Amino acid sequence: MLRDLLRPKAILTHLLVLTVAVVCVQLGNWQFARLADVRANNDRLAERLEEPPADLAQLAGSDDAEVDPETLEFRTVEVTGVYQPDAEVLQRNRNHQGRQGFHLLTPLELTDGGVVLVRRGWVPAERSEPPVPDALPPEGSVTVTGVLERPVPQPSFGPQDPDDGVLERVFHTDTDRLDQQIDGELFPMVLRLENQDPPLPDLPGELPIAVGRPELDEANHLSYGLQWYSFAALAVIIYGAWLWTNHRGKATDRVPREVTQPQS
Repeated sequence: MLRDLLRPKAILTHLLVLTVAVVCVQLGNWQFARLADVRANNDRLAERLEEPPADLAQLAGSDDAEVDPETLEFRTVEVTGVYQPDAEVLQRNRNHQGRQGFHLLTPLELTDGGVVLVRRGWVPAERSEPPVPDALPPEGSVTVTGVLERPVPQPSFGPQDPDDGVLERVFHTDTDRLDQQIDGELFPMVLRLENQDPPLPDLPGELPIAVGRPELDEANHLSYGLQWYSFAALAVIIYGAWLWTNHRGKATDRVPREVTQPQS
């Protein structure tokens, strides 16, 4: 068997299988490294969620300072202003308990200047024309407490929002794009509403339905890592089984058959 395993063609096959196994292991290692990064980032974000509400203007710094979404993401802030329901936008493909619908994105004109886009909650798909009449925000001055989200720019592939015109429904919370149609300078992050004063009436079936705090997702890095490790193991096991079966077959063929002598 050793002679068969050391033939040039066999050696090339060994190297090919070994390369496949090593690549699979490396891909598995990469997935677990990404998982460690995600978990560390989630720990940081979870700590931010537990911090007391801060003033948005103080977090953002001076007017000339560039906003860093990575630093402000998941920070809890408190702002005061007046909603602009006529400039409300609906975000598509939002689910609630298995039902398709929209999220209400309503600009809030801040008392201190500027505008922030507030994710106020979910409405069913039949409420497809903003502003949604039975989900209007409070009138007059309102104080909103919520969590900052990163905006989502237009992707290179997949659904995209038009570059021109006034958008009533969007796929993405692209604050640069929505700034074109909103009066005032739009803050480059989205505020996910948790509380507001004065509050809306808390009645059964009242719209919009609160979306709750953002979830800290680990994505699929753990399952993908285990899959790549299993692919590496399968490649080695299947190849080893094939070598053994092939050797047994050749060994059987080499055993001389017993010659039966004719009887006189």
